[in-house]
Amino acid sequence: MSEPTSVSAPPSVAELAPIPGFRFGGIACGIKKNGNPDLAVIIADSAVACAGVFTRNRVVAAPVLRDRVVLAKTGRARAVVINSGNANACTGEQGLADAERMAALAAAALGCSPDEVLVASTGVIGAPLPMERLEAGIPQAVAAARSDGLAAFARALMTTDTRPKVRSAALTVGDRVFHAAGACKGAGMIHPNMATMLAFVVTDAPIKSSDLDGLWRRVCQRSFNAITIDGDTSTNDTALLLAGGAGEPLSGADLAAFEAALQPLATELARDIVRDAEGGTKTVSVRVSGAPDFAAAKQVAEAIALSPLVKTALYGQDPNWGRIIAAAGRSGVAVEPEKLVLHIGDALLFDQGRWLGKPAEVAARAVMLTPEYTLHLALGLGDVEHTVHTCDFGPGYVSINADYRS
Repeated sequence: MSEPTSVSAPPSVAELAPIPGFRFGGIACGIKKNGNPDLAVIIADSAVACAGVFTRNRVVAAPVLRDRVVLAKTGRARAVVINSGNANACTGEQGLADAERMAALAAAALGCSPDEVLVASTGVIGAPLPMERLEAGIPQAVAAARSDGLAAFARALMTTDTRPKVRSAALTVGDRVFHAAGACKGAGMIHPNMATMLAFVVTDAPIKSSDLDGLWRRVCQRSFNAITIDGDTSTNDTALLLAGGAGEPLSGADLAAFEAALQPLATELARDIVRDAEGGTKTVSVRVSGAPDFAAAKQVAEAIALSPLVKTALYGQDPNWGRIIAAAGRSGVAVEPEKLVLHIGDALLFDQGRWLGKPAEVAARAVMLTPEYTLHLALGLGDVEHTVHTCDFGPGYVSINADYRS
């Protein structure tokens, strides 16, 4: 699937253009034992429209519980404060009080209301936050925030990530050009309905809070909620969009054009999470087309993308098409085998119920030797499609997660 030219490879620090009206910061305040950065902030010059998508796990971290309430009440934010290294999940009333205290500390440093500050956490579940470190660190992080601080912000989000994940783009809407930039973290415990993932995108486009929520949910449906690494959905997942532009808010066709322009940025940020998958060596887009409706396309794509047998075949670079067809068949969608058409990259492997033989497998294996490719299954049942981005399963995933708390 081609992407607009406004979204390129991940930019270097020097290429990250500031977004007017926003500052970012990232520091080490001592939460992580290794001394790496662990406290990040986003600061807007004034309160701006904000929308959020959160985990659907029934076990929910304190920051998510708080942010849901605050955003439902205000639809706006002046700042976001995030810690890594501790999830503040399953921490009871003290965890909720600590999340409120994080917001209050940032609000005091900025001279705004705590209800204008959102909070996020990521890391190990169950331990209380080391609040004495956050008491000292949050004012320092606010003071350190800069218009060119997105890279430092992204590094402070990381847990098992091997690299920061940042993107920026110019978004053309009619004869106007807006800008957006974002950062995210995540490498494991990743599955739709959010994943162990934090994602933050800001833009200088003027958008009303009432329009931003639906727009962001639709964008997330095809980006942060269209990736899977291991099928686990976390307790802390948060994706926020802050829109702080001046002028007449976008509406109608202009708002739709902005949404279409923003989608590739969010999709590539989400794919960056898959590219950094714990133990992963391949990034594979599972495209299901010819579905009768979106739900069916999503259901089949996720069944394939999540299958351990498919994912181990991806690791082994083995065009084991039977595993893919079988995953589609058990997805719960009434697929018809005689209509299925399977490509791996440009290699046609299975056509309307027939395997195309060893030469087709040789061509497919050549594709599978590359680090990124698309697996395309056409159902022949309609005209709706959906793509889920996944990775392979190798021994590195087991090693990382067996030793995670050591």
